[in-house]
Amino acid sequence: MASNQGDLFGDPLPPLHRLFFALLPSASERAQVAGMADALRASHPHTRWVNPERYHLTLHYLGESSGPREDWMARAREAAEGFNGEAFHLQLDHLLPLGNPRRPALTLAASSSPAELIGFWRGLQERLIRAGFKDHVGRSFMPHLTLGYSEPQPETPAVAPIDLAPTGFVLVQSIEGRADYSFLGHWRLGTG
Repeated sequence: MASNQGDLFGDPLPPLHRLFFALLPSASERAQVAGMADALRASHPHTRWVNPERYHLTLHYLGESSGPREDWMARAREAAEGFNGEAFHLQLDHLLPLGNPRRPALTLAASSSPAELIGFWRGLQERLIRAGFKDHVGRSFMPHLTLGYSEPQPETPAVAPIDLAPTGFVLVQSIEGRADYSFLGHWRLGTG
């Protein structure tokens, strides 16, 4: 997490703005995930848990900037307009630590991805590359939802699988230090 210590002259640095496309669990799916996280709290006392309202599965991370990038937002919206994929179900079935080994994200991940999801992800990737995000979009995709940020080498006990059935995807702006996301667009799945 970046600090807001300021520059050499003492001026505070502006908060980072992050832009990404994501799938959101429904309210009932979010409640199931939150129940799982609650059950893990005792065995993960040093974990900083994510607020269930922020649960998401990132599809494509488009970058970060020191302020809002209206040009990025407009190009991302344009790439998403008129794009939809087949509806699908996804099963998140195991815990997986990802990222920084000293403070890994404790995630709920999928062992396999339905072909419809991979096709959708690749289709959105192609549109984003054409929209000028070539250097930002990922080259591979492993569906996961971050539960919290944990101690090194956290325990990963077996968990009951949770099924997700996303109905759409969203363009999200996350501003460093703010609790809530800004949703900049929503597009439905399975309408093509």
